[in-house]
Amino acid sequence: MTKKQLIQRALLGSALALPLAACGGGGSGGGADSVIAPPVVVKTAQEDKFGVQFGIDFRASMNSDPASVSDSDIVPVSLTNEPIDITC
Repeated sequence: MTKKQLIQRALLGSALALPLAACGGGGSGGGADSVIAPPVVVKTAQEDKFGVQFGIDFRASMNSDPASVSDSDIVPVSLTNEPIDITC
């Protein structure tokens, strides 16, 4: 085997071994004793599904000042949008 072939095989072997070495893990000592917290699921209030301002106005007390009305409060009905589930 010539010197050139030996170098080519060494480079090919190291090129194949590097991706496997990168997946090796091991660094922070996280074994079976480490605890991973589940992701926090934030549930949107049902009235906020119609807009944040609607939700704020909906939760306002009965004796508070009335909400001001703007043109953007009335949204056009679209038959192609997904319906919003309303639970009682």
